[in-house]
Amino acid sequence: DRTRVDVALQEYFVEYHIADLSDNYDFLAVKAGNQAFNHDFRGFLFNDVNLGGRLFGNYDNNHWQYNLLGFDMREKDTFSGLNSFEQRDQRVFLANVYRQDFLTLGYTAQLSFAANLDDADLHYDRTFNIVRPQPFGTVRPHGIEAYYFGWAGEGHIGRWNISHQFYQALGSDDFNQPAGRAVDLNPQMVSLELSYDRDWIRYKRSFFWA
Repeated sequence: DRTRVDVALQEYFVEYHIADLSDNYDFLAVKAGNQAFNHDFRGFLFNDVNLGGRLFGNYDNNHWQYNLLGFDMREKDTFSGLNSFEQRDQRVFLANVYRQDFLTLGYTAQLSFAANLDDADLHYDRTFNIVRPQPFGTVRPHGIEAYYFGWAGEGHIGRWNISHQFYQALGSDDFNQPAGRAVDLNPQMVSLELSYDRDWIRYKRSFFWA
């Protein structure tokens, strides 16, 4: 039998309202500290609570929303998955912009960019098992630089509900473990969900490819 008690300080931040940009309360603000952020509609690329700074706001009567962030990632606890105060040696930079009622009422479009700079390091968890690098292939610390370009949309076009996401990533891995050498990164991801409401029934189809 084992009894565990985990205590973590997940969120702690300060937020400052820089300015109002219009009579419709369009604003610019900044937020710093441990904070939650979801990079896209479905959380495909980044959805976490971590240490960072965020510049955000809206414009044109809230038709535009934007975010610019940088995270200095914290290590996660082995058993609970909660944040620790230990540095992860990984930095993540994110930027996105949303446009509501893009081309048609009820549909929101998003463009996004993300950068993942993951330094080569060696890390064992609290059970003394190796976590980084992952224990497969040739186990050797390696650094990764990955840059993600995304286009997404969420909402409805007429009576059709739509949610879609596309990501193109570019970058490099200075020692890919299965390949046993340095490699260039060039992956893609596509998701699409369409649905149609009729009376009390929703007909839905989903597609995912990576």
